[in-house]
Amino acid sequence: MTVRAPQSSRLDACISPTARDSLAPGSRDRLIAQESLRIRWHQLFDRIPLLAARLPDTTDLYEAFLEWAVAAGRRLDWRMHLHFLEFLEAGDGEGAALRPQDHIELLAASAARWFASPDHRQRGLALTTGATAPKVVVALKGHAPLERGRVKLAEVPGLEAAPGIRWSLSGPGDFAVLTWNPL
Repeated sequence: MTVRAPQSSRLDACISPTARDSLAPGSRDRLIAQESLRIRWHQLFDRIPLLAARLPDTTDLYEAFLEWAVAAGRRLDWRMHLHFLEFLEAGDGEGAALRPQDHIELLAASAARWFASPDHRQRGLALTTGATAPKVVVALKGHAPLERGRVKLAEVPGLEAAPGIRWSLSGPGDFAVLTWNPL
């Protein structure tokens, strides 16, 4: 008979390298957790190839980010890249000097994940950091299900970039009246 870890331990191991390492080596639970972490690594780094190429060892950085996110109670939903930016800006990603184009790449990656998020029916998303000023990243879903969405870096009259990492959703996709939400 195979001894399995409790359900909560198995779930924690899918987002925490420390929890994964507490599972028995070679066990089915540990292999599933390892594969889950590998998939999430690709979800994070495959969408930011320019930044990923400049980063030091992405495995160590990724594992540190996950532990930070778990400890800080961050959800790794469509905002995962925003949280990664927050992590890097906090200086936890040693050796990662961020440039404005890195901010843009991370914001665009977050917008791309938002498009696929089943949790949001809004048509528009705006994202900003102080580094993108005076421009913001805007994402707009199409009107029809098969109409392509768009992500652009643009100056939007009345929509000013704000300090910190900010986002705003718009039901109709109208960016004239938005309120920035802090991360």
